[in-house]
Amino acid sequence: MSKFKKLIKSPHIHIALATGFSIIIMAYVSKKILTEPMGSIPLSIPPLLMLLYESLLGRYKNSRILTTWYWLLAILGSTVLIIMIYMI
Repeated sequence: MSKFKKLIKSPHIHIALATGFSIIIMAYVSKKILTEPMGSIPLSIPPLLMLLYESLLGRYKNSRILTTWYWLLAILGSTVLIIMIYMI
């Protein structure tokens, strides 16, 4: 059971879940709500942020900028920003 708890508390899991949620929300909005579908570049921004986080985490493990909540907010914030730009 402790391995499962350790896995759930992993920042990698949190970032991956936020990125997956972001992709699903943008795909739904692009398909069902918008008149024209989004391009592939805006859809790739949240996974790009995830990739940047993972690469920086491998290099600088104890840095303050690598707090998981900062990156979760960046991923979800970029999702909201992209959707708002396309809605206008």
